[in-house]
Amino acid sequence: MPPKKLERQVISMEKEYLYVGHYIDKNGFYILKIGTTNDLKRRAQEHTRNYKKSPNFTMPADGKFIYDWWRPLSKYNTLRYEDKNRAKWIAENIGEFVRNDRFFCPEKPVSVEITIRKTYQIAL
Repeated sequence: MPPKKLERQVISMEKEYLYVGHYIDKNGFYILKIGTTNDLKRRAQEHTRNYKKSPNFTMPADGKFIYDWWRPLSKYNTLRYEDKNRAKWIAENIGEFVRNDRFFCPEKPVSVEITIRKTYQIAL
């Protein structure tokens, strides 16, 4: 019997993503969102499905969640930078902070800033 090969355990270094996205609600208001995910496509589908059922800031039936920006980071860093940037947006009064890390913007902002190690200016 031949000797068994030792299989190396592969440690997965899967990345998480920090993202900024938006949708337009039924009343035509711009809803901005900051969040984290490990699967951008799946998360956009979840947002689209869930925000159509949301009692406040409801997405129209033909609406869709759209990503404006994303960056791959470690799980720890995505959560840390999401919290820091959300607090920064609240302090800067980007819009009214509402449930589920969303910002209600009566008027669409021209751009937002995300700071990780450097500052990214994201045109909306």
